[in-house]
Amino acid sequence: MDFRCPLCWMNLKQRKLSQAIVARMEIDCPYCRNRIRLNVHPAEVVIALIDFGIVIVLVALAYGYRSQGLALAALGAAMAGALALPLLQKTWLRNWPRYAPMLRAPDA
Repeated sequence: MDFRCPLCWMNLKQRKLSQAIVARMEIDCPYCRNRIRLNVHPAEVVIALIDFGIVIVLVALAYGYRSQGLALAALGAAMAGALALPLLQKTWLRNWPRYAPMLRAPDA
């Protein structure tokens, strides 16, 4: 992933911990003070939704059948999904820009 600001090209990968934890779609670049938005790749959305669905189904089945094996499978699916996104970012989405400039509405 390319973590540079699309406006001033400063690297935003090492943001403050408070900024990194709060997941927002829009942030202000700490260098140029311009508003930028998170640029989410469609593959990230698909992987997150599929993983969430698998975990929900496995948890429901584990609850219904009172199965510890299914509960462990749900935990494993959650861990696999948590690992899949950073792995996707480091391999397939290496050049994908993480941030995009905000589009301003035209003045009326």
